[in-house]
Amino acid sequence: MIRPTLLSRLQNLCRAAQRHLVSLYDAHDQSPRTMKLIMAAFLGVALLFAAAVLTLIYAFRSASAGESAAIPIQVVFYVTPAAPAHRVASAIAAPVRPAAVPVPTHARREWLAASPRREMSARRASPTPLPTPTMASPFASAPAAIARPQPSPVTACAQPTGQLVTEVLASKVTVVPIVVHVYLPPCYDPEHHVYPTLYLIHGTAYEQGGWLRNGVPQVADIQMSLGVLPPFIIVMPGADMRAGEASKYSWTNTGRGSYDDFLVNELVPYIDANYSTWASREGRAIGGISRGGYWAIEIGFAHPDLFSVVGGHSPSVFSKLVGIPPNFSMLNYAPSTDALRTLRIWLDAGDQDWARWDMKKLTDDLDAAGVPYTVDIGSGGHEDGYWTSRVPEYLAFYAADWPRAARAKQALAANP
Repeated sequence: MIRPTLLSRLQNLCRAAQRHLVSLYDAHDQSPRTMKLIMAAFLGVALLFAAAVLTLIYAFRSASAGESAAIPIQVVFYVTPAAPAHRVASAIAAPVRPAAVPVPTHARREWLAASPRREMSARRASPTPLPTPTMASPFASAPAAIARPQPSPVTACAQPTGQLVTEVLASKVTVVPIVVHVYLPPCYDPEHHVYPTLYLIHGTAYEQGGWLRNGVPQVADIQMSLGVLPPFIIVMPGADMRAGEASKYSWTNTGRGSYDDFLVNELVPYIDANYSTWASREGRAIGGISRGGYWAIEIGFAHPDLFSVVGGHSPSVFSKLVGIPPNFSMLNYAPSTDALRTLRIWLDAGDQDWARWDMKKLTDDLDAAGVPYTVDIGSGGHEDGYWTSRVPEYLAFYAADWPRAARAKQALAANP
C-alpha cells in the first residue's frame, strides 16, 4: 500500500494544477473556444497524473510482495541406481564398468573410455566387418567369434585392491636379468587357496611394465573386488631388449635359447614354486601385444600341455618377422592340429592397425586347419590407447572358464 504522505502530495499537486487552469481561464476572455481548450488541457493533465499514480501503485505493491515472500525453487536430482554386482555381463561383451567405483588417480584414463559394443556370434555364422573405404575387405570370409561363455556371479571380495610384486629373475637363457611384475588378486590367501595364472607379454615399445601402463592392475582391482572377475594371478614378464643383438625377446623365434625357453623353463616353474598357483594347463592362460602377441601365440601353440587359453592382440606374426621360410605359418609350432583344437584362442586388432593383415594370415591358416577361434576388429591403430580400451574384454575372455571362486587346496589335491 502506498504511504499517506505520497498520496497527499499527489492531491496537492492536482489542486495546484486546477487553480492554475482557473487563473488562466479568468485571464482570458470567456469564449466557448477558449473554455474547450482549457478543459481539454485539464483532462490531459489529469490522465497523465492518473497513469503515474497507477504505475507507482503497481511498483510499490511488487516491491512489497518481493520483501515479504520469496518464490521457492525446488531442485530434484534423479539418480539411476547402479546395477548390483551379481548381475554380470557376458565375458566377451562390453565389460561392466561400475560408475560408483572411484578411479585411481594414477590410472590411465583410456581404459575407462566408452568403446563401441562388439557383438560376438557363433563361429562361421557371419563375417566380422572391416570398414575399409578404398578397397574390398580381405576379411570377408574370416569367421566370427565362437559362442560367448556365460559366467556365473562371483562372491565379492571385501578387500578393494590386490598386490603388485616386482621380481627380478637372473635367467640362464637371457644375458641380462628379467624384471617380472606379478599381480596378486584381492583377498589372496596362499595358505588355503590356489589361483589360475595369466601370463601377459608386452610389445617392443617397453622393456618392462607395458601392461601396467595399459591399466591391467586397475581393471583387475575393480572387477575382482566387485566379483565381476574371478580371482587369478597375472604375471607380466619384461624383456631383454637392452641386450641389443643378444636379446632373446627380439632376435629368437622358438626353441632352446629363445624367449620361449626362458618363459616355459624358467618363469613358469618359478611362479609355480613361489606363488599359490593352479599348476595345470586348465589353470594357465597366455596373451600378448604385437611382438608379445607373437610370443604368446608361439608359446601357446607349441605348449598346449601347459596352457589352455591363448590370446594375440595386434599380433605381429608374419610381415615383420625376419628369416622365415616362404610357407611359414604359426601353426607349424604346434605338435598337432588336434592339440590346437584344445585351445581357446582370441585374436583382435584395430581397424587402422597394420597387424590386422598378419592376423588375417593367421585366421586363414586356422580356417584351413579347422581350428576354432574368436576374432574381432576394434576401432583404433597399433597403439596403447586401443589395447588399453580393451583390457576389460581381454581379462574377461581369459578368465571365462575358470572357477568363480578361488579353489581350496584340499579340493585341488582330490581333483587336480
